[in-house]
Amino acid sequence: MIPPAAAALLAETRRRPGRLLLTGLAVTVAIVFAAGTLLLADTLRAHLTAGSVQTPAAVATVVGGPVEPEVLKQVSAVDGAGTTLGVWNSFLTVRGPGAAGSWRVSSDPFAGELSRVPGALEGRLPVADGEAAIGASTAERTGLRPGARLTVAGDDGAAARAVTLTVTGIAEIGDSGLNTLVATPGTVAALGGRLMQIDVTAVPGTDATVLADRMRASLDGVSVRTGDEQRTAEADDASETVTAVLGGVSVFAGLALVAAAVVVASTFRIVLTQRRTQLALLRCVGARRRGLIGAVLAEAALSGLVAGVLGAGTAVLAGYGLLAVLRARGVANVPDLVVAWPGLAGCVLLAVVATVLAAVGPAVAASRIPPVAALGAAATTDAGAPRRARRFVFAGVLALAAAGLAILAVTGVLSAGSGLPIVVLAVSGMLGFAALVVVGPVLIGGLAATLGRAIAAVGRAPGRLAVANAGQVPRRTAATISVLTLGVGLTSALLVAIASVQLGAEEQIAADFPSEVVVVPSEPADLAALAERLSAAPELAVREGDGQLLVDPAPGADGTTARAAVDATIGAGPGVLVTYAADMRTELESTVATTRAVGLGLVGMTVIVAVVGVGVTLMLSITERTRETGLLRAVGLTRRGVRAMVAWEAVLAGSAAAVLGAVIGAGYGLLGVRALDVGFDPWSIPVPTLTGLVVGIVAVAVLAAVVPALRAGRVPPIRALQNT
Repeated sequence: MIPPAAAALLAETRRRPGRLLLTGLAVTVAIVFAAGTLLLADTLRAHLTAGSVQTPAAVATVVGGPVEPEVLKQVSAVDGAGTTLGVWNSFLTVRGPGAAGSWRVSSDPFAGELSRVPGALEGRLPVADGEAAIGASTAERTGLRPGARLTVAGDDGAAARAVTLTVTGIAEIGDSGLNTLVATPGTVAALGGRLMQIDVTAVPGTDATVLADRMRASLDGVSVRTGDEQRTAEADDASETVTAVLGGVSVFAGLALVAAAVVVASTFRIVLTQRRTQLALLRCVGARRRGLIGAVLAEAALSGLVAGVLGAGTAVLAGYGLLAVLRARGVANVPDLVVAWPGLAGCVLLAVVATVLAAVGPAVAASRIPPVAALGAAATTDAGAPRRARRFVFAGVLALAAAGLAILAVTGVLSAGSGLPIVVLAVSGMLGFAALVVVGPVLIGGLAATLGRAIAAVGRAPGRLAVANAGQVPRRTAATISVLTLGVGLTSALLVAIASVQLGAEEQIAADFPSEVVVVPSEPADLAALAERLSAAPELAVREGDGQLLVDPAPGADGTTARAAVDATIGAGPGVLVTYAADMRTELESTVATTRAVGLGLVGMTVIVAVVGVGVTLMLSITERTRETGLLRAVGLTRRGVRAMVAWEAVLAGSAAAVLGAVIGAGYGLLGVRALDVGFDPWSIPVPTLTGLVVGIVAVAVLAAVVPALRAGRVPPIRALQNT
């Protein structure tokens, strides 16, 4: 049976469902992000795991390498071994039209049950030793098509000479990161490739485990796995990579949920303050404090459940919609959405738990409302000065802990390669945010005396009223500012970190590549002859430096002409390493742009939650101040003035959060670069970008206030004569 107090509050919820939805809106947005992260992780893991399994299904036993070529004969002689195929691999110098530098060269039979290449996208697969296939990404980067001829230099440690291969086709090869060429096993072995794996089928009637045991007995010190074990290991490697990457995404999802919890705590406090008389009446008719707390938490659980279901459902629909759009646009290899229903149920449970925890403080405060409050409606706001001493002490402890962890993260005590410094720094940031939440209500008075003065001067009467409203309810104002500060701080930290890393990388490239083209011969004795050949080209200006040739375009020539001249002069000679600084800069810019886009997308979810919090808080506060707004209308404030007052409240919150978040975030961004230990110690604060961020946040906060402002402007003066 539902307790009477809980029944009364739930009846109020049924009467005003919009209030319930507003309370859980921020949680809904956060759960969309969390559930979306879960769906992305499961879908990407399944997709990449399927693509990472290279060992064919027919392989019964795998001998791991690198091993000597003689092991192939030993494996073939094992009782029960069927077809035996060596997988060769190497990094070799490749020369050809539009191609130069070190390529990954691997082997494949291109036919039969042990082939790893599923088919040709263009042209045909090789059938002889003098032929090769290249990957689709390699063809796109180099412009090579079927029929092109490439010269591949043999490995320095082998007696092989350079060979010329004809590209017969473009195949489905995993070559997204490196230029890749696949040739027959005999070709790659002759070029000095290393025997990295031996795939073995089993004769009919031979168990794979038994065959693996026989091979272990015959081959001392060599790794032997069954085919199933090898395929599982390959899948696990891909899964670990996806888990590591999406683990970082989950951190941002957690931050968005933390921001949502702060919004929920603030909105519950407003809602319960508006229902102060109702709660007091429940106390008058016998409801105990414990019963009121339970009733409020039950309402919070219901709000969290609704928000969680809406968030998870929205994430699933968005996932199906996104994949459908990708397929409609002709994107290849679009995976099917993997929906883990237990995981989504966990997201819903997380929404309920987060909402209930956020409502504990407001629930305890509501239970302290005395029954006598039912006799009057004057004290129906959460106005009042917070307890300063206790808040300062608690915030000071949190700030000291945050500072200590930040120092620990950047002093080099922790291993940078483990990722632990960044984790510690993230914990430091969350403790700092907690300190801001605790001390925020105390600092509102100072905010009104500084930034509030400017707003009051510019906004005139509506501006002065906005500043006064913010000062009357410091807890609500501080909660709104704190959540926005978290979003702005994350964005600022990311921008500063990316700008600093980009600056350091550019300085490193400038130091490593003091010219447009760097040419390094395989033998130091060849330096002078190579310099003479390059200097003969009128498009090039050549100088020697530290065992390498530094080549720049001659006066009147551009980078493209100089590059073509270098390729034509060096030709297909083996052993010459050519590096183009322009390619390095382009790759850096592409990497930085991708990182910035992904990072801003992640922290953008926290900003969205914060902006939703601004809108929800203002919407609920307008309801709370209906009588006050009616009085303002009655004494002459126009509808336009009321709307301006609400907008200036948003400007005050947005400005304070933007400035505070930009300053704190910039500091943590610099600390993050230091904690990463990237090999250089630059720092760069993109002032124009951060300024644009501050202005943008203020503008977005004002946009979030549009609906509340319109609603406030519709309050008639007669409402001032009514109790609300």
